[in-house]
Amino acid sequence: MNQKKQLFDKELSELQERMKNTNRKEYGPLVEESEALLQKYAAKEAMMEIDNESLSELYFLEAELLFGNDLAVKAATHSKNLANEAKVLEYFNRAIELWDKEAYSYELWNFLSTAGHREEGIAALERFIERTGGTAKILSQAAEYILMYADSEDTKTIQKSLDYFYCAIEKEPDRYETYWSYWTDLEEAVDVCPQLYKEALLCLNKLIELSLPEDSKNHDTLENRYFDLTLIHIKMKESEKAMEAVKKGLAIDEYSDYGNKLAIEILMNQNRFQEAIPYCLKRVEIFMNGQGRDNNPVKVFCDLAHCYHVTNQPDLADKYYLAFDNGQAAVPQEYQKEYLFYYKRSKSLLGRLKKWWRHFIGRGK
Repeated sequence: MNQKKQLFDKELSELQERMKNTNRKEYGPLVEESEALLQKYAAKEAMMEIDNESLSELYFLEAELLFGNDLAVKAATHSKNLANEAKVLEYFNRAIELWDKEAYSYELWNFLSTAGHREEGIAALERFIERTGGTAKILSQAAEYILMYADSEDTKTIQKSLDYFYCAIEKEPDRYETYWSYWTDLEEAVDVCPQLYKEALLCLNKLIELSLPEDSKNHDTLENRYFDLTLIHIKMKESEKAMEAVKKGLAIDEYSDYGNKLAIEILMNQNRFQEAIPYCLKRVEIFMNGQGRDNNPVKVFCDLAHCYHVTNQPDLADKYYLAFDNGQAAVPQEYQKEYLFYYKRSKSLLGRLKKWWRHFIGRGK
């Protein structure tokens, strides 16, 4: 190895190491040093002694430093633009021209995405996939990114996203991140694109399968995947499958407020009020223990009171409708008339008791 190449490798390695240990708010000096190194070695005479791979790493380093520095400035000043956008793009492209690496294409996509260049970001991923066939990570990223911005009626674009997704699965069928990243977009996409329910179920069932082993790094979130699966079955109007899924989630965490809430929704929508009562009681217990997350805790009690009312248990309905002295305004609209019935009933009963007591005391005099 010639002396100039040795010196270059040493200087580049030092810069790369310092970047790893430097907060991007303090990238300024590193940006200047990297730029100076480029000026020193990018000349034609010097390039002849430096191989393309090494030089591409320097261009990539400068692009990352400039991009990171811009992000730090944006965060500090609440600005909307990247000051060095054109230069960052130039350096990323130059790095890729010299040596095509997955990391370069991935970061180029990340930069273009952050800068708001959606179509250019997709094109960068697709060019890399065309040249190399892509990896599961890149294919997964392309699938997710395309779906994220696809119009619900643009079947061609949606199909392209699906193609990349299935290619990613083919390359690495057990890569958790592929299913997870796609699911995060499918979760909302299915509301406007029902044709994606198949992929939503595929993702969730695979995420559950990969999370089942107790030594899996995602085992501690397994119940949430069952609850996600429950919600998809609810949207598909598959009540029995939804109930089956939510029970599996609650078997892992019986004190999940969200899980019990889903079970109540399923059962009440099917008029299975007696079956809903245990889940309603569990939500009341959760709330009384300070673990509830419902924005309207009164509804937790009203759901239970309603179930008792419908199953002809008026005394218990009375108890839970009047558990809080919040007044009619706090009661959900669908329970207002029912609540007033028990409220008036309670007042009427109290009045009769007071009248009886006065009469009883009067007789004793």
